[in-house]
Amino acid sequence: MTRTCPLFDFPGGLTRGRTTIFLGSLSFVSLPPLAMAETPEPLAIQFESAFLSNGTALAVDLSRFEKRNIVAAGAHNVEVFINQQWQGRLDVAFESQGAGQDAFACFDQALLHRLGIATDRLASEHVVQLASGHCLHIEAILADAFSEFDFSRQQLSLSIPQIWLKRASLDYVDPGQWDSGVSAGFIGYNLNVYNLKPRNQQEKLQTQGYLGLNSGVNLGNWRLRHDGALSWSNQGLQHYQSHSSYAQRDITPWSSQLTLGETYTPGDLFNSVSFIGARLASDDRMLPHSQSGFAPVVRGVANSNARVVVRQRGVILHESTVAPGAFEIDDLQATGYGGDLGVEITEADGQVRSFSVPYTAVPLSLRPGQQRYSTTFGTLQNPLLVSEPVFVEGNWQYGLNNLLSSYSGLTFASGYGALLLGGALNTSLGAFGLDVTQARTHLPGLGSQQGQSLRVSYAKTLNATDTQVALATHRYSTQGYFNLEDAFLNRQYWRGTSHSLDFLHQRSRSALTLGQPLAERYGQVHLTTSATRYWNYSGTDVNYSLGYSNHFKRLTYGLSAARERSASGRRDNVLNLTFSLPLGPDRSKTLNTSASRSQQGHSQMQTTLSGIADTENRLSYGVTASHDRHHGEGNSNLSGNLLYRSPVAELSGSLSHGKNLAQSSFGARGAVVAHEGGITLSQPLGETFGLARAEHATGARLSSFTAATVDRHGYAVIPSLTPYRSNRVELDPKGLSTDIELQGTVQQTVPRAGAIPLLEFQTVSGRSAVIHLLKPDGRAIAFGSVVKDEDGIELGIVGQGSQAFVRGLKERGTLGVSWGNSPQQSCTATYSLTQHSPSGLRTAAATCESSQGREPDANE
Repeated sequence: MTRTCPLFDFPGGLTRGRTTIFLGSLSFVSLPPLAMAETPEPLAIQFESAFLSNGTALAVDLSRFEKRNIVAAGAHNVEVFINQQWQGRLDVAFESQGAGQDAFACFDQALLHRLGIATDRLASEHVVQLASGHCLHIEAILADAFSEFDFSRQQLSLSIPQIWLKRASLDYVDPGQWDSGVSAGFIGYNLNVYNLKPRNQQEKLQTQGYLGLNSGVNLGNWRLRHDGALSWSNQGLQHYQSHSSYAQRDITPWSSQLTLGETYTPGDLFNSVSFIGARLASDDRMLPHSQSGFAPVVRGVANSNARVVVRQRGVILHESTVAPGAFEIDDLQATGYGGDLGVEITEADGQVRSFSVPYTAVPLSLRPGQQRYSTTFGTLQNPLLVSEPVFVEGNWQYGLNNLLSSYSGLTFASGYGALLLGGALNTSLGAFGLDVTQARTHLPGLGSQQGQSLRVSYAKTLNATDTQVALATHRYSTQGYFNLEDAFLNRQYWRGTSHSLDFLHQRSRSALTLGQPLAERYGQVHLTTSATRYWNYSGTDVNYSLGYSNHFKRLTYGLSAARERSASGRRDNVLNLTFSLPLGPDRSKTLNTSASRSQQGHSQMQTTLSGIADTENRLSYGVTASHDRHHGEGNSNLSGNLLYRSPVAELSGSLSHGKNLAQSSFGARGAVVAHEGGITLSQPLGETFGLARAEHATGARLSSFTAATVDRHGYAVIPSLTPYRSNRVELDPKGLSTDIELQGTVQQTVPRAGAIPLLEFQTVSGRSAVIHLLKPDGRAIAFGSVVKDEDGIELGIVGQGSQAFVRGLKERGTLGVSWGNSPQQSCTATYSLTQHSPSGLRTAAATCESSQGREPDANE
């Protein structure tokens, strides 16, 4: 069997072995297949220079093109991929195979362990060799494995059968590869100024402003953060509120985060509260992606080398081949409330067996063997409290098996204590969560008050009808039960340091969410309900919402009805109808229409045309026409809004005009990042972001982020990165000056949470131009001739039409051109660069004079 390889526009001769194949503009050459398990010998390639003479009849020496870059022996810092999964940038030893041949990647025991190779399964002689310090070729020790090295990208790609890999190693990134980033600081801002001018001339313009700030400094492994907001109005009101100020760092061996300062408790078991103090809590993001979230462990027994397929609602989640005996699949990715798993085992003789594994999860479900914890020590922060009581809170969760996850929590403070015990069950009838909290509160003058709070939750997807009970919860608390904040508000009230008790003491709360897809083409029905009752207030808060949605070709439509009833007795019913229609062949514009009517006599109709105004998604807009009617009085309003995503910020604005008022607003979102190289302006930042540095590459774009480009100082902010996961960052050279060449356009990074990694993109800069070289008599220079500068540095080669694209030029100077090794096979040309041509390139024409003072003849 042979491979057929097309070669396009290659007007030369190719020699392979002893056979020379002459090529025209298009030829097909049959080549034998390459053995992937063996390192192929370098191909002997020769070019027929007669086809490249450019009509000059000059003998061109093309021997240098018949050689390629040989991988040298020694240590190379390369990016390593296993089965297309990035493993990190590592130092890999390369050993020579002989003169003129590529060195091959060599793997010692430490590197194999780092890559997750199951070395205990190797042949005994290989184990001995590795233990004695030798390194080995991957093809020599692992059957059916092979490696490929991309010299230009410095990437080593390994293909390794699953049997040689430790379980769940493919998406595991060694913590040694987690990047703590560079020391830097930033200020993120969200500015909004809102103006309202009533049509009544006697009323003044009302202006309200808001400036949200999130700032931070990274020093080594520590991250300092502050979040706050400033609000003001033209009536003289001005207020700044601090939300949080803390220092944080990873505790890698414990897969945890240590936080010191003002922040919030998690809120997964007890109510979340603001505190000043210390918190140590596990961070599930540090786990491999295949281990985060809840998914059951699939266990079974195979009688032969069997194929195991795991499906959920017909979708294949996992497929692998297992050896005879018991097997275990514990790296399924979490899929929410998707339904039970179907497991199919196909034996080597074709026999098929199947069984199901219950899979429905409530939020506190954990995989078997996993645990999650949080410990907090600090002072409670609440603006209604006169004092700042000290408290301690601890939570612990553990996955016992596929059926049961257990959890517990403890809160303790002077005059207050609470203990929580509970569990989450995963059964074929659905997932159940049940926990009980016992609280004891000492109230001045009333003694100790004790109470319990019972919480029950349920989730299930009914496969037969595809009904999704996303979450149904009920919580009941006795009159003597108080959470931490309510307890100290009560203590303060009964101590006489608070004049009123203006909070609602919750008695019970129930909530239900249902989703029901109908038959094909008939849409979906959804229902949400909630009801809340209080001990210190009569009446019940009740909310119902019933909706239907579907689509017809491009048109999406929906109808919903909602009822609200507050504990004070206020009632309202609302009907709402919506339509959405994408417009244009690229669906870059959307027409949305809605109509609503309430029991209170308020009705509204609204139509909005929104879309993207440019091909780069930088400018988006919306135009809305609406009509409101309330108790017989109507008001029409026309409004518009714009959002522009620039490289340094997001700018927005809006205008509206109606019968009774005129409105305008301006907004800006972005960040200022200070680092070793200076100050860089940025679009809004995520929790984790990065810096890209590409010297002189002004205007190069970050491919995955709209409008994010390299500034004139050579820096660009990568607005968002996913912590503890491999992030691929690509720099697009489109629009880049031809004077700049990117040596590589892709980088990988695995940042820690909150880190600011610096990604270096190497560049080569210098003036570039297309030089049209001719002999004094007007003849062309030979194709493939080498062009060098005055220092002998190679700048390019002569191409078609006797033109050479070269980089690294001065405004004027002398070039040396050679088509052989002897002095007679060379000439020199003096050039002077012109202005840019319409294509954006500089051009120049130059006459190449023979260095020997005479014209070469046809035999030279």
